[in-house]
Amino acid sequence: MPRVKRPDTPLRHLVRLLWQPALWAIPFALFFGTIYGTGSWTTYRDAYLLSVIMAYVISVFLWIAEHLVMPRIEPSLPRHGGHARIATGLVYITASMSGAFVAAWILRATIAPQFMGGARALFIFGMYTLIFAVLFSALSYAMGLYQQSLERARSDQELTLARGIQRSFLLTEFPAMPRLEMHAVNVSSKEVSGDFYDVVPAGDDSFLFAVADVSGKGFPAALLTSMLQASLRTQAMTVPSVSKVLGNINQLVYRSASVSQFATFFLARMDGRDLRLHYSNAGHNFPIVYRRDRERIMLERGGTVIGILEHAAFEEDAIALLPGDRVLLYTDGINEAMNAASDMYGEERIHALMESLSPTHSAQATVEALLADVRKFLDGIEPGDDMTVMVLRVLDAPAPPTSA
Repeated sequence: MPRVKRPDTPLRHLVRLLWQPALWAIPFALFFGTIYGTGSWTTYRDAYLLSVIMAYVISVFLWIAEHLVMPRIEPSLPRHGGHARIATGLVYITASMSGAFVAAWILRATIAPQFMGGARALFIFGMYTLIFAVLFSALSYAMGLYQQSLERARSDQELTLARGIQRSFLLTEFPAMPRLEMHAVNVSSKEVSGDFYDVVPAGDDSFLFAVADVSGKGFPAALLTSMLQASLRTQAMTVPSVSKVLGNINQLVYRSASVSQFATFFLARMDGRDLRLHYSNAGHNFPIVYRRDRERIMLERGGTVIGILEHAAFEEDAIALLPGDRVLLYTDGINEAMNAASDMYGEERIHALMESLSPTHSAQATVEALLADVRKFLDGIEPGDDMTVMVLRVLDAPAPPTSA
């Protein structure tokens, strides 16, 4: 069983002051005993006594700096990481030097009246104090950078794992349907969000089509997305109502996810025999039906986002699709894609692109054309969110078989 690390409280830190300074004093005693002593045991013993007193006093000043001074000044420190570290280093250098001079005064007033006798000795002591304070601050700074590099490596590893999870449950091959053609693509940004699409057989030549977008980034979003897919696939063959499926998923997310996580979710059931699309929209970007005669129909009916209200109700609607119709589903990484001028791609550009394409364009070609137009709009700017696009195209009725 892994060992749980207890939090480092001010009291625990103060307890460590009882034994750590005794160890820190050893290298200083060896250093000063060798430079100023005669090499005898007495010289090193006296150097250790002076060093241990110095170490205890300096440790107390550093404890005061960390637990009493820093909490008061941290809110006013610069936000830039480098400037903040410099300011923090100056605080600790000041604390070290102050502790050293207070310790010197204590030694001079008690067991070492000759300590720092004269201006030259005082100057030498100040220089040694400054050198060691800067040295230890530099070591602390280097350790901080090392810890940051470890955290960054762990973060990169988590990001890679989250991306792997995300890619593993996105279809790359889609089921064959006699009257329908469909294609979907997810383009990952540098961050990992929870974009998700799926196509699930639902029996009797029916399929469930889903597109969702989980709030947040990284590993938690990828895990919640996998939960959504698992719940959807579990219900596909047993719950015929898409609004009921969304209600069940909503309760699962509400009870299982953190309070900060929610998801937009569009779910539709397509009957392959009569081409009727039953759908429910849980706060997602409105999918659009583009008719062959250039009419647009927004698929709005549904309810609130998933995971906010435990007993949220979702409405359901249906629409009959006709040959030549195209249904576009997408996440906000498309319409909210922002270029260097801070302009968003927007819904109007989506409509213009879709209406410029022939209804005979394949679903895959339509998806690729939309993504290419978004990339052209971005003009080299990295997208800030995942971009997910799904297109359904209703094929013309198959020709009747010829009689012999």
